[in-house]
Formats: sequence, structure tokens, C-alpha cells
Amino acid sequence: MSRSVLDMYERVNSIMSRNDYTAGIATLELASLLFTYIAGMGIAVYKLPLLGIPITIHIYAAAADVVLAIFLYGSSTRSGNNVLRIVSILDIVSVLGAAFSGLFYFGGFAVPIYALGMGTGFVLGIAFTSFLLFYSIRK
Repeated sequence: MSRSVLDMYERVNSIMSRNDYTAGIATLELASLLFTYIAGMGIAVYKLPLLGIPITIHIYAAAADVVLAIFLYGSSTRSGNNVLRIVSILDIVSVLGAAFSGLFYFGGFAVPIYALGMGTGFVLGIAFTSFLLFYSIRK
């Protein structure tokens, strides 16, 4: 039993260290994007006020998304793979675009273009992060 757990750990460790932890950081960013989505949809669908737990989760998860996107860029730069570098830069731009659109939207400028910017940045962030995860595991 303990041997199989050790083998699984070594397999996961070899995948994670192959691209300097790019897969692990991408997994964390996807989880953080999921929390951002859940909290944002809780606010939008249930018309919750911009007070309390949902907006706090949304703001902190969006901040974590940006930080993890920057960490992902650092990890992909260390791996020396140009495809990972370019896609991680696109990931940073899309996550930052969604964050800044959210700042304007929740800051009082409730214009639909900012909501569209949040949604587009979120979808592109999911796409780029998923690509980085699967590409780093495959390589």
C-alpha cells in the first residue's frame, strides 16, 4: 500500500517539476478562477448587495488570480519554453483586463462594457490557464 502511494507521489512530482511547477501553479489559478466565478455569479444571479462574503471572496480571488498569473509567467520563463512564455503573458493580460474591468464595474460605473470585459477576461483566463496546464503536463 505505501509503495503505491510513493509511486503516485513520484509520478506527480516528476510531472510538476518537469516545467518548474507550471502545472501546479496553473491548477491553483484554475481553482482561484473557479472561486471568482462562483462568487461573481452569486452576486449577479441572486442580486446580492456589494457587501459581505460574496464580494469579499470575489475581490480576494481576483487578486489571487492576478498573483498566480504572474507566478505562472515566472515559472514558464524559468522553463525556457517560448510557447509557455507567450501564453502566460496572454494569461496575465486577460486576467488583468478582467480585474480592471471589475474595478470599474463594481466601483460605480455600472456600464455593460465593463461586465463584458470581466466576462471576456475570465473566459480567456480559463482558456489560457487550461492550455498552460495541459501543455506543461504533456511536455
